[in-house]
Amino acid sequence: MAQMSIEVRPLTVELAPAFRSAISSTFGYDADLEDPGAAAHFEALFELDRMFPVFDGNEVVATGGDFGFQMAVPGEQQLSTSGLTIVTVRPTHTRQGALTMMMREHFARARERGEPLSALWASEFPIYGRFGYGPSGSLKEIRIDARQAGRGGREEGVTVRLVDVDEAKKLLPGIYAAIQPTRPGMYIRSGAWWEHRHFRDPEKHRGGASALRFAVAEAKGEPVGYVFYRQKASWDQLTEGEIHIREMMPVTDAAYRALWHFIVGIDLFPIVKYWNNPVDDPLEFLFHDGRAIRTKASDALWTRLVDVPAALRARRYSGDGAVTIHVADSFCDWNDGSYRIEVDDGAATCERVTSAPEVVMPASTLGALYMGGRNARALARVGLLEGDAGAIGKLDTLFRSYPAPWCPEIF
Repeated sequence: MAQMSIEVRPLTVELAPAFRSAISSTFGYDADLEDPGAAAHFEALFELDRMFPVFDGNEVVATGGDFGFQMAVPGEQQLSTSGLTIVTVRPTHTRQGALTMMMREHFARARERGEPLSALWASEFPIYGRFGYGPSGSLKEIRIDARQAGRGGREEGVTVRLVDVDEAKKLLPGIYAAIQPTRPGMYIRSGAWWEHRHFRDPEKHRGGASALRFAVAEAKGEPVGYVFYRQKASWDQLTEGEIHIREMMPVTDAAYRALWHFIVGIDLFPIVKYWNNPVDDPLEFLFHDGRAIRTKASDALWTRLVDVPAALRARRYSGDGAVTIHVADSFCDWNDGSYRIEVDDGAATCERVTSAPEVVMPASTLGALYMGGRNARALARVGLLEGDAGAIGKLDTLFRSYPAPWCPEIF
């Protein structure tokens, strides 16, 4: 069979329907090309000049693109981040270099734009390590039976009230903005992002559950947290209904307790499910019976340093000290080399050096460590980095971060 000729070309307005169709067909759903709302949703969220489709002649055979984010990194710092998304290759064109072609395009553009970090949610675990990404954040999928866990009481000084979508639009973005810098992996949401990703609620996306319900926690008349969720009734047995949490954002510890007490106290809906709870959430200690909370951990956010020294300077560190590392990076070869990281009062300098490194690792391992949620000594046990034991321990001391990295949504 003759080798097909494929290339990355710009995405134009005229080609957007074919691009959307290629995404949907590969992910296994229909594109809604006749729905003006779906088209408006795409146009609002996806910048054409950040898309990089692959063509075989006039046919879109692979898709890729990215979002420009300001993402929180350890120490409540914000870093320009390229959020990789909608990566697909049609089954007729797999194993022909399309993905590699798109990844090279993605990194070249991110570097040109001055975005030192790339981030993604991986559809499959084995794919992205070879491009320098590491799983830096995790999630806990949870299921609670409130009848066993123990339904909560009320939190002194905090009230929770239901609001309609118009009031939610006024209150939720400000609450989120107060939390976002404090959790590595969270990114700033634009108005369009809120409107099209969180307040847009077509019935076909509800999975048989209700429209979104919005609840806001308040203390002294000021909003201090929110939760939004769906209800799924059980008509065969009315007392077996389910609450499906879409997102919970408490600003204060009291709001955290109040929102969870509210959720588990909804009559007729004792089963509470949350597919993306922070991995360090101490929820099992909040209720009478922590074993009533069933959890399943999974990888979530993956990160990759596009500009190693810029990204390492951007975050803050725990404690002071210095360590020399070698980063092996054949895919983004401008990163390949040794770096001296020196931390004083939590802030780092990072410069290239020619001296012998104390620790050696691939770019994917550095990506996993970057957000502060992984243990360098544990990664050394499985061969993902090597070097002096004391220096590896120092990496743990410097890189650790609280709270754990967490991204509240797939992008």
